[in-house]
Amino acid sequence: MLKDVAHVWELGGGVALSNLIEVPITKECIKRLCVVICVDLSKPETIWTTLESLLNTIKLRVKKVIAELKRECPSDANKLVAECLARYGTDHPDKDNLDIIPVPITIVGTKYDLFQNFDPEKKKIISKTLRYVAHHHGAHLCFFSSKMEPLVMKTRGLLGHLVFKTQLSKTVVTDHTKPVYVLAGMDAISQIGSLGTNIGSRSPLDQWKQLFLSTFPQEAEAVLPDDPTRDSKYNENIVDSVRAQKDEELERFKKQQERKTREDARREGRVL
Repeated sequence: MLKDVAHVWELGGGVALSNLIEVPITKECIKRLCVVICVDLSKPETIWTTLESLLNTIKLRVKKVIAELKRECPSDANKLVAECLARYGTDHPDKDNLDIIPVPITIVGTKYDLFQNFDPEKKKIISKTLRYVAHHHGAHLCFFSSKMEPLVMKTRGLLGHLVFKTQLSKTVVTDHTKPVYVLAGMDAISQIGSLGTNIGSRSPLDQWKQLFLSTFPQEAEAVLPDDPTRDSKYNENIVDSVRAQKDEELERFKKQQERKTREDARREGRVL
């Protein structure tokens, strides 16, 4: 029996390992690729940093891969871009003011069960900002909680559609007092509105960024140590003991090679 198979690549740890995004985004995979970005609604102090870093990394990688694909098969590359733009249609009022990433992207706001208890004004700022960021990049947006069955079902349906092309709920929810659910191409800048502040001549995206950061200052990004294997946070006694043994064996081997090199040099009359 034939089965549809989805290969899932999960990038954990926030943005610290975002350079690994290039592993699954290749010209062999990009025609069937979809990307899901999860942000923690209960921690708005991490939302912008996470989204901005991952979206920019994905955008650059996709641009590079599509350029490679265009050299080999221009029709496939053009079809990929056209399919993403088609979600907005020729009549969408914002189509010339967006920076759509030409692969299907879904932004999932997790832990809605905690977020629903936030101050209404903070919920409004977070919801509107996420709507704008998703709309600007051509992404779907849905809020999710593993503790709320209706949201589990709705998110499962969206992911099932992305992977297996199943039926998709197109019921839009933009009310910030409810779990937001907006598919790509079904929102508009006029519907999102503004937060009442105009910051000079900056782009709309930069204005949303500054408004969001002024309300929710972002945490500093985590920096990986030079050698994560020696970080005490990742202690594994069995693994560490084997690693220590292998390090000792490597040092002995290196010393043996150095002695051999010196002996060979002496026999040949060379000086090291």
